[in-house]
Amino acid sequence: MSQEVDVDPERLKRLFDRPELTRLIDRLQSRFERGIDSPTLTLPDPELTERRAIASLLGRPIGSGRSIRINIIDLERVIQRAELAPDLRAAIEQLRGPLKNLADEKATEQQTWQTVFESVAIEIKAVEVKATDIKETAATQLGINTWLDKLRQEGLLKRLAKGNPDNATTLLQQAMSVIRQLPGQGQTLSTLAANTLGDAHALDSGRPVATLVKRAIQQIDQAANQSKDQEENERELWASARILVGGAITSTALVLNLPVSGSSFTDNIIHQAAQHGQPLWLTLRQLIRDSAQWQVNGRTIYICENPAVVAAAAERLGTECAPLICTYGQPSAALNHLLKQLQNSGARLMYHGDFDWPGITIANIIMRRFGAKPWHFDAAAYQVSLQENPLGNRHTAGKMELTGKLVNAEWDSALTTAMKAKKIAIPEERVLEFLLASLKESSSSLSRHPS
Repeated sequence: MSQEVDVDPERLKRLFDRPELTRLIDRLQSRFERGIDSPTLTLPDPELTERRAIASLLGRPIGSGRSIRINIIDLERVIQRAELAPDLRAAIEQLRGPLKNLADEKATEQQTWQTVFESVAIEIKAVEVKATDIKETAATQLGINTWLDKLRQEGLLKRLAKGNPDNATTLLQQAMSVIRQLPGQGQTLSTLAANTLGDAHALDSGRPVATLVKRAIQQIDQAANQSKDQEENERELWASARILVGGAITSTALVLNLPVSGSSFTDNIIHQAAQHGQPLWLTLRQLIRDSAQWQVNGRTIYICENPAVVAAAAERLGTECAPLICTYGQPSAALNHLLKQLQNSGARLMYHGDFDWPGITIANIIMRRFGAKPWHFDAAAYQVSLQENPLGNRHTAGKMELTGKLVNAEWDSALTTAMKAKKIAIPEERVLEFLLASLKESSSSLSRHPS
């Protein structure tokens, strides 16, 4: 009999199209669209008006529980007996319009997005990787494949494309056109964007394609260096792909007596400066466009925090000073790029900074990112510095009160404990004689035992 009943739109609307039954109809619609087969439906925390309407509909007491439990068959029989519709599904379709099949729609959507990624995966295999050796090529391919997998798993591409597969395909193709040009030859970011995408601002921070390409660079860099460095700023990230943000002239690194063996302009000026024991500022532009050939494999390169140390080393030691680099406070993009080059060239990096919490913060970054070791920068060295300069007044004998938020020295927890207990900050300038003696000894040792 139920199959012979026609839908009665007017009566159906009068009975169900009421505010007190809206939640019930919503739940029924969701039930059919999601393909739920449960024989009952539960409506939590009902209002009194909802209780009365549903009780009247089913011909049962109002009840007072924390939820209303509705038997689907009972509700369907009410509709059929009143000859409102052949079944409950037909009734809901009349009230809400055609019902979706969410399972099918989800499967179709997943297949569509799978096609987006598969088309680019095929293109990735055909990409001519600009690498210098097999190891670098393998790392680049691994990085790109990991990048694509993460885009799929984390949903970033879908968010950037605002859920539109066609937009996603376009973004991926644009990203790949940029990736094919990497690593660059020191061109600016705007030039790269203009030449590959026809828009000088297409790779500006916040643009979708820029976000995708930067993620790819991170993955390639991590695959090549087997690290999970997430501390690079945007300028450093592009620099690792030999792309300059702006002119890259204002980002600099202060160096003294770095050993080189090449014949580029940068090699020549570094060599000339070292021959005279003179400090030298290197720009990020130089380090990317005209990088030196570092002769540092197995050699120790010292790093300090303050330029006063470099100035004193140049003045008093000159050519007899071991290779020295200065962070000049928080490391710049040029400094980080230089340290990465030296690390990749086999240098042993040693770090010293101020015995204060900002100094510990910088040391944590340098040691974590570049595998540097402490250079007279541990609990023992701190205690020696205290003994050599006994505490007088607050600013007496090179001592200052240690203030600010405590920072744990990741390489030596005993240093943190000692500094916290003594509450004394010691700037590098106050242990200058100790550092200069160490730099001279290291240089003399190398002269006696050249590598």
